[in-house]
Parts: sequence; C-alpha cells; structure tokens
Amino acid sequence: MPRLLRSSPILLIAILASVGCSDSPKKASADDAAAIQHQGNRVIVPPSSPLANRLEVELVQFTSITRQVTAPASVEADPARYARILPPLNGRVLKLFVHPGDSVMKGDELLLLDSPDFGTAQADYARARTVLTQTDHSLERQQDLAAHGIVGQRDVEQAKTDRDSARSDFNRTKDRLRLLGMDPDNSTLGSPLIVRSPLTGKVLDILTATGEFRNDPNAPLMTVADLSDIWVTANVQEKDIHFVHRGDPAVATFAAYPTETFGGRVLFVADVLDPDTRTAKARIAYPNRDGRLRPAMFATVTLKTWDTREMTVPTTALVLSGDKTTVFVQVSPNTYEQRRVGTGEQIGQRTVIKDGLQIGDKVLIREGALLQ
Repeated sequence: MPRLLRSSPILLIAILASVGCSDSPKKASADDAAAIQHQGNRVIVPPSSPLANRLEVELVQFTSITRQVTAPASVEADPARYARILPPLNGRVLKLFVHPGDSVMKGDELLLLDSPDFGTAQADYARARTVLTQTDHSLERQQDLAAHGIVGQRDVEQAKTDRDSARSDFNRTKDRLRLLGMDPDNSTLGSPLIVRSPLTGKVLDILTATGEFRNDPNAPLMTVADLSDIWVTANVQEKDIHFVHRGDPAVATFAAYPTETFGGRVLFVADVLDPDTRTAKARIAYPNRDGRLRPAMFATVTLKTWDTREMTVPTTALVLSGDKTTVFVQVSPNTYEQRRVGTGEQIGQRTVIKDGLQIGDKVLIREGALLQ
C-alpha cells in the first residue's frame, strides 16, 4: 500500500465522501425542470416552483382612451391668391419696379417690357382707329348724298357695311391691348408694355433682371401672393377618411413653432386617393395676418379627437407563439391557459385586445415566455 494512504486514513475517507456527494446538484436541477407541468395548452405551476413567486396577474378591464386622427401636412398658398407672373409677350426687360418682399396693390406696376409684338399690336390699333374714322365720314357723306337723290340706297348700305367691318377691327385691336394691360384711351401709343400685379399681396421672388430677353411664355418673371390666409394640406390615411368632414375644427402644430397650436377649419376633403401613398388630401384654412406661416412649412394636424373605452392588457402580457399572439390566462390558482388573442393598436404601455379575452379574465402580465 502506498505510504500516503497508510499514513492518512482520514484523508482517504474525506476524498471518498466528496465523490459520493457530487451528484446532488444535478438531482436538484432535474427537480426544478419538473416543477412546471404542461397539459395541452395549460401549464401548472405548483406553489413549490421557483417561478410561483415571480408570476403576477391582472384583471382584464376597460380602459378609457383618447383617440385622435392626426396627419402630416405642409403649408400652401391659396391658389386664388397666388400668381406666377408670366411674360405676356416676347421681349426685353427694361426696368423692374419692385423687389422681393415689397407689398403691392392690384394694378401696381411690376416691370417694363420692350416687346416688338406689343409695338405691332399698338400699330394695328392705330390703323384700325384711322380706318374707322374714315368709314364713319364715308357713311355720313353717302347718307347726305342719298338724301339729295345723288346716290342710291345701295351705296349707303355698302358704306354702312364698310363702317361696321372697320368698327369690328377697331374693337378687336382695342381689346387686344386691354388684355395686355394697356388702356389705349388713356395711354400714349408707342410706349413699352407695363406688366401689372393681378392681385394685392407681396412679391415673393423675382426670377428675371433688367436687360434680360424673355421668349419662353411658361417661364415666370416673378411671384406675387397674398398670404394673409393660407392653406395647410394634410395627408389623411385611408382608414381615417370617414372621420374627417368639411367644416370640422382642426389644430395644427408647426415644426417652426413647436410650443404653439393654430386653430382652423377643414375646407374640403379630396374625393380621390393618392394611388402611391393611399392618402386623401384635406385642406384647412388658417388666418395668417402676421405672416408667420410660410409656404412649404411642415406641420402635424389633429383632425379629430374623441374618447372611447377599450379592452386592454399590458403589452408585456403578450407572448409570440409562432405567428400567433397569445396570453396566459389564470384559470385556477396554479393553472394557466395559453390563449390566442386579436390585438389592436398599442397605446402607451398597453395594447388593445379585439378578441380572445373577456372582462374579468386574469392575465399573466410578465414572464409568460417562461411558461411555453
């Protein structure tokens, strides 16, 4: 026998005892695993289970919820009070009478345009006026001669026809000048074309300069708008359209003024949806006398607010099982049943339950994943 064992019998007994006790922790772990019992969709958690003190339930009940219909929006100018000033004719800009930010009244001069076509229109008017004068005199002369039996009625009728034709040409050329912003009765012929403001408002921008020649009738020279009242256009989701009606009050908050709210009313809701975003445009009118709201600003609009009562549970009670949403319902003091539920939107830390539960059910509010 080795010397170590002969001299240390107590040491040998201690080693054997330690080896014999090494299986006790494994046996305890197996007991813990067996503490939860599964019976179909039910789970039994005995009071002796380590989980028993960690499980907490809550009664399913109705919760008062304030619902809102909100939508992203942006500021737009009222189209009836917004004008892009286009060149009425090809020509060269001789002079600008305004600058960006200037206030203008309807009819105020904006710029001076030297246009060959405008010169031609004035020449046509002068020629038509001369021809009309001549035909008037000719008609008077023919009527006088007919009265003395010198000419016949046929000559008078011909003179009258010539006069009517000349008057038609005169009115046409005169109306042409008026459409271009010139009153030929109170203006000097041969002058450049004056482009005037079609509305009262402010000059938002100027896109031309003195000396520039413009020949594109679709390229604006400047923009004039009345922003004393503006539109906020909200994109309402398809599911919320039935809540929004013309005349409803609406409250907007703007990124530029996050601590303020602005009240207005819905002007109309579009009859068609945007096929890409599946939203309908709702336009709300807002007074803007101080000019703080500017086109292209972003906003969030609250279009509807109402209170309702919904069945809810804490969101932590929901347990995903495959592609299903479930909760564990306590059916007896130590027994829990896993049920599939239909859920609605999440509001704060609670989730709306549409089906699968009843008022008064006791739902496990946490640790549900440990019972699967």
